[in-house]
Amino acid sequence: MSPKTDREVSHQIVPRRVGDLWVDPNVQRTLKKSRVNKMVGAFRPDALGVLTTSHRSDGTIHVVDGQHRYRTCESVGYTGIIQTNEYSGLTLPEEAALFRLLNTAEKPTRIDHYLIACVEQDPSAIGLAKFLAAHGWSVGPSAMEGRMSAIGSLERVYAFKPEVADATLAVLTGAWGHRPAAAQGVLVEGVGRLIFKYGIGAPGGIGGIDLDDLAKRLAKFPGGPDGLIGNARGQSVTRNGNVSIQVAKVIHGTYNERRRTTKLPPWE
Repeated sequence: MSPKTDREVSHQIVPRRVGDLWVDPNVQRTLKKSRVNKMVGAFRPDALGVLTTSHRSDGTIHVVDGQHRYRTCESVGYTGIIQTNEYSGLTLPEEAALFRLLNTAEKPTRIDHYLIACVEQDPSAIGLAKFLAAHGWSVGPSAMEGRMSAIGSLERVYAFKPEVADATLAVLTGAWGHRPAAAQGVLVEGVGRLIFKYGIGAPGGIGGIDLDDLAKRLAKFPGGPDGLIGNARGQSVTRNGNVSIQVAKVIHGTYNERRRTTKLPPWE
């Protein structure tokens, strides 16, 4: 889509190289060097996409959209082709308008990144997908029966240890089935934190947490998942730690109720 103008504005795909382009700071956001440094470490020419540029009347070619990708190419010494969607006939205000237009599009969500990682056969994403499928969950943005939308929280739990993510899904599903309320991010992380801290034990709770017993106890929690989270939010007002930590502490107390020889050690 070209900016609206009474003059003739055209654009076409033009192959360029490092050195052909220039970035005018007057119509660009501030360069984030930390972002460039991160992109350098993961540089792949086939992931550059198409940069949007403006061929000005003075002969310079300004990068309207894609300056971080272009600076990354410079940093790694890339000598190959950079595909550009090159505009001609734009004024500076029109370049700025085009920049805003291109940067108001919705950014990829955490779910988008996860699904793309699955397509790319990323080992962690594939491992998590197997756990989700084994426990009857799918991944998607909307809250509905059997839909896990808190994928970012589950990925953080997986980062603790893969088996902790599997155990977390087992406990949540065993306690509340596939209700949307069971898949809330703070709940996923809270259960994951508890299991990671104390480990998975044998039936009866020897050597760690008895997952089946934990699920049964959570199933009886007053108010269900929302009641548990509400309890934790109340404690987070007066205690240290974010809500997921408070969720873990509430579950810790619930698990230890009326236990004698197999109580979990104190949280702190």
